[in-house]
Amino acid sequence: MGTVWRLPALGLAVAGLVSGCGLFESENVRQPSELPELQATLPVAERWERSFGDGVDDLYLKLRPLLAGGRMFITDYRGRVAALNAEDGTFLWEVDLEVDVGCGLNGGAGLLALGTQDGEVIALSTEDGQELWRRRLSSEVMAISGVDLGVLVVRTNDSRVYGLDRDTGAVSWQTGRTAPVLTLRGQSRPVLDSGRAIVGFDDGSLSAISLVRGHVVWQEAVDVPEGRSELERLVDIDGTLRVREGIIYAVAYHGRVGALTLSDGRVLWAREFSSHNGLDVDETRVYVTDEDSNVWALDRRTGASLWKQDKLRYRRLSAPAVVGDYVIVGDFEGYVHWMASADGHFVARTRIDSDGILAQPLVVEGRVYVLGNGGEIAVLEPGSPPS
Repeated sequence: MGTVWRLPALGLAVAGLVSGCGLFESENVRQPSELPELQATLPVAERWERSFGDGVDDLYLKLRPLLAGGRMFITDYRGRVAALNAEDGTFLWEVDLEVDVGCGLNGGAGLLALGTQDGEVIALSTEDGQELWRRRLSSEVMAISGVDLGVLVVRTNDSRVYGLDRDTGAVSWQTGRTAPVLTLRGQSRPVLDSGRAIVGFDDGSLSAISLVRGHVVWQEAVDVPEGRSELERLVDIDGTLRVREGIIYAVAYHGRVGALTLSDGRVLWAREFSSHNGLDVDETRVYVTDEDSNVWALDRRTGASLWKQDKLRYRRLSAPAVVGDYVIVGDFEGYVHWMASADGHFVARTRIDSDGILAQPLVVEGRVYVLGNGGEIAVLEPGSPPS
């Protein structure tokens, strides 16, 4: 499905360098497609829009908003954090941590956590932004989970995984893998389910780790590195993971997309694919953005192709997100493209942030929360198409 040089502005990092130093950017050798013609058939309402902070600057940071308790939490790359009323966008509180952010917000149970390039996890109160604790780990913090069983799971740039106590930040356990020499910048968020953390690694493997003890319950390779060069052997699992009805869906770069059982990691199906963004699922389909910014719909049971939308090639799309009967992606010019989940045809288009959209849109109860690269925030809601 092409080589790494087809990915404009995709960061590569040399493992073992502090805070992900040694970041490279590939050349833009593919011309992004022009915006496809559109006859909009779906009305999309913009509930509210705000601006906050400095966005992601030139860093390859997929800063997603977090929604909890009727509030929306956001951060920028400088460590400014804010809480907004999710209904009307009113700012409730704001703090400036004055740190270089490595990964965006996650947490739960009244705790809000972000990771820094200096290897710290900083926990704040969701109520007022007051700092609760800080914990320094082995290298740049790249991904943080939600909270379950009093544990917060953190991935660092050196392929270590930590279980932190929600109340104190103390390290309850740690494990990890040996990192390849060359990896893509960014890591998938650990997903917590059934007392386990599902974690994707840079060597193409997926692990289920006990939240209580930190031991590896099972480990399975989504793909195995192949090729003579380190570039050819990139098989990072950096995109969004999904767990639905006891099945894990994951995709690797230069690798495969597949479905595995949560209980024992047994592979139900797998097929060749390449994506650094990740995927989303609904009742019948898996939606994936490939490395060339084609959007695919696959059968959830078999992995068979159902449709492919190729009119957005090289537009540096985000991971897809499911909104009812539609699937959406953001692009490098800040457009949100709406497609019918049944066949992939375009039904609407909304522009949010001229600096682009890297992060997968967040969908909660039929509303779409988008945080653009320049710090523009918008809440969208699809209406009913005309009969």
